[in-house]
Amino acid sequence: FGSQYTQLIARRVRELNVYCEIQPFHHSITLNSDIRGIILSGSPSSVYAPEAPSIDLDAILGKVPVLGICYGAQLISYKYGGRVENEGTREYGRAHLQALAASPLLTGLSAESEVWMSHGDTITQLPQGYELVARTETVTNAAFQNTALRAYAIQFHPEVTHSKEGLSLLRNFLYTIC
Repeated sequence: FGSQYTQLIARRVRELNVYCEIQPFHHSITLNSDIRGIILSGSPSSVYAPEAPSIDLDAILGKVPVLGICYGAQLISYKYGGRVENEGTREYGRAHLQALAASPLLTGLSAESEVWMSHGDTITQLPQGYELVARTETVTNAAFQNTALRAYAIQFHPEVTHSKEGLSLLRNFLYTIC
């Protein structure tokens, strides 16, 4: 979706010994047995912008595991009836993630973990059927999931070194969920 971190996400996935390809949002996804999961990256856009990047989420959710990172999480929320709002200021910097519920995405992570935020919009209401699994002091819906659909979403960036246990979170998605 145009994130400044897309290349870094791919690098971290490859560092975990998993083959991956970066595809632009306008490239249609044809699922096959080689695709074991999809990561939806961030974007400088708002989901409400007239030219906001989007994909057909119905074509992938429930078919392969999906991890929405930042804008990817916002897009999942927005498309399925949640609420995403602009709170007037961008959030950029360290935050402390507090686990609230069990999640295969957060397995093995500390109950409180340092993460890196970089977003302008915030998810203020989850879509129906999704469960809140973590928050920060300023972001109520920092991580959520729908295990039946194998859909996981996070408002922070696990791929940057500032997210202390980000590589473990990505490993959980790649090796446990996918």
